[in-house]
Amino acid sequence: MNWMTRITQLDRRWIFLLVAIAVILPQIFIIKMPMEPTKPVRQVFDFIEQIPEGGRVFIALDYDPSSQAELLPMTLSIMQHCFERHLRVIATTFWVTGKGLVSSSFTQMEKEYNITHGVDYANYGFQVGYAYVIMQAGLNFPAALPMAKAQRTDEMEITKGIQKLGDVDYIIDLAAGASIDVWVAYGVERYKFKLGGGVTAVSATQYYPYLDTGQLNGLIGGLKGAAEYEILLDNKYGHMSNPLRKIDVDQKVFLGNGTKGMGSQSIVHALIIFLVVITNIFYFITRKKV
Repeated sequence: MNWMTRITQLDRRWIFLLVAIAVILPQIFIIKMPMEPTKPVRQVFDFIEQIPEGGRVFIALDYDPSSQAELLPMTLSIMQHCFERHLRVIATTFWVTGKGLVSSSFTQMEKEYNITHGVDYANYGFQVGYAYVIMQAGLNFPAALPMAKAQRTDEMEITKGIQKLGDVDYIIDLAAGASIDVWVAYGVERYKFKLGGGVTAVSATQYYPYLDTGQLNGLIGGLKGAAEYEILLDNKYGHMSNPLRKIDVDQKVFLGNGTKGMGSQSIVHALIIFLVVITNIFYFITRKKV
């Protein structure tokens, strides 16, 4: 058995080891991948930029810990953007496993910003029923979402003047499933508010038609989209000191989890492509000899 045949029959555990190394090393030795933010990501960023100070952004965190590698960097960056601009954030989740992610995201923001629940942000936790809550909130927000962390909606400063969902300045759904479809069908089409989206990379392409129709005004797709948003954020507010962001001393650039993750993702993709190509070449060579 020659060396090419051995490679084609390589134990898969060696491949697992190579992938593990390709994931871990870029997290230790930071690799900043060159990226240019795409138009759908810029549209979300630019819309938040034009909201007047004191405006309110409603974020639905419709994902669980299995998807947080892609969607949590988006969440933190969008929240940072809002608080940097002195906007107020209202958040909920329609996934019971996402309740802790809503709370932990606000906890991270509290470490960096002087924010108070009921004034600067409101955590509505887990809500049951996508369509029902969206339709009810579209007509009567306090009735659909009466309490946030034991505080009544009609008594909180952040929700003063919000009679219906369309009274907030912007709504963003960060989704691991198909909740954007529900927001479009039962929210945007009925109440005509502005909706932005953030999704996992595998789902991104199915939502581009919504951009063409105007049912979504922007879309952040996967880890790459999260990294693009971080680039826009750092270009505008480079002084931020989020403890989750690690400074690249040589380039004087703050790197968020999305930007850091792109190094690992890119190297793993390159590794997989290389292995597929080289093993196929060796396979056809050794088969010909037989």
